[in-house]
Amino acid sequence: MNPTPVSFGGEMDSGSAPNKYGQSNKGRISASKDTIYMGKRFNWDEFDRVRKAIWYLVHRENKKRIILDFKKSDIIYPNGIVPLIALVRTYQGMGVDFVITPPFSVDLNRLIRFEGWFHAIDPTRFNGPAVNGYNSLPLRQYTNDDELNFSVNEAIEVAIRNLSMAKNVPAALEWSLNELAGNVLHHAETSDGLLQVNTFKASGNLSLIVVDAGVGVPGSMMARFPDLRNDRVALEQAIQKGVTSKPNFGQGNGLAGCVAITLASKGQFALTSGGARVTVIDGKVAVRDFFPPLVGTVVELQLPISEEIDLPTALWGHSPSSYIEEKFSGDANTLRLSLTECAPTFGNRVTGEKVRNLIANLLKSDQSADLEIDFSGVKIIASSFADEVFGKLFLILGPLEFGSRIRYKEVNGTCKQIINSAIKERVSQGLDDV
Repeated sequence: MNPTPVSFGGEMDSGSAPNKYGQSNKGRISASKDTIYMGKRFNWDEFDRVRKAIWYLVHRENKKRIILDFKKSDIIYPNGIVPLIALVRTYQGMGVDFVITPPFSVDLNRLIRFEGWFHAIDPTRFNGPAVNGYNSLPLRQYTNDDELNFSVNEAIEVAIRNLSMAKNVPAALEWSLNELAGNVLHHAETSDGLLQVNTFKASGNLSLIVVDAGVGVPGSMMARFPDLRNDRVALEQAIQKGVTSKPNFGQGNGLAGCVAITLASKGQFALTSGGARVTVIDGKVAVRDFFPPLVGTVVELQLPISEEIDLPTALWGHSPSSYIEEKFSGDANTLRLSLTECAPTFGNRVTGEKVRNLIANLLKSDQSADLEIDFSGVKIIASSFADEVFGKLFLILGPLEFGSRIRYKEVNGTCKQIINSAIKERVSQGLDDV
């Protein structure tokens, strides 16, 4: 199942004016006694209403037990549920107990189990996230640099296998993830952060969200710049190049670089912390007040996969090294890919599509390099796999580029014959189904 994409507004009806719980009077969310009923779509707007309802029940009604009722929900957005997880954990640390009522939807429950969302709130009732399969990096909690680096590498692997992306999109994702998630460890003054990455083939986007329940960007900035008037001004300053609350840990280009990447890629960006929210949508940067203030920080980034990014220009001349370069580089002007490291078997089109996406991304990452595909340990491949990888690549790249840039190593006669037959048949069929 493909998780629902991050939304940056416009996904929800605005409804009528909020009631005392901070919720729409249209009844999409209502709080009764100790229960908060979720609407059909749980995205950022819905989270905003729910957090207000939680605040009211805890601070005005003195509730120590709250039921989060998702029975009628049929879509959950990462930028709704991940911030909710961080918020709930904060209140759990204050002694508030939360009970989750799962949705009726079988498909949504399957997605929730895979992503590990409810497990993060109640690990005794709900299973932990899956480790592979699907089209996203499930929710990851990290507490140190090693855990962060591992999660970022996992995210890049998910992206380059599920989507064929324009040049530098994987590197932009990697740089942004490292900067945004790294800020949590060095600036948020909290014990951990949450991150998630999703890929969306149908819409041609990939998204990331990073959340923490720390001191927040305004709190961190004002500790260093006490003259900042309010949270909105603090966020405006935080996204400027060279501005950092802790110069010992960096140069202050993380948030500014993510904004620059968003503008260069025609993507979308949102930073919410304390009493302010910054958005970058349709090439326009907007800053507004956010009330009541948000505990911690939520950062969302959505990148189109078809838009090539001039990363050095976007990052003021900086050309960061990438996971692709480090893992797949070989001799001069040669990239190397071991098939046995890509998948345990080579018998279906689903696996073939992921391998083809990986190869396409490798070729785009360095357009002057050749690719050596190592068949060591591969005794047989299915015709469907061969067609999905080599047949379709032959037509996508063209005979000249395919023949000049792709080489086989340790391929046996059977596999080579299957590949040649697949290419011949694919040439006669064309690429209507790609």
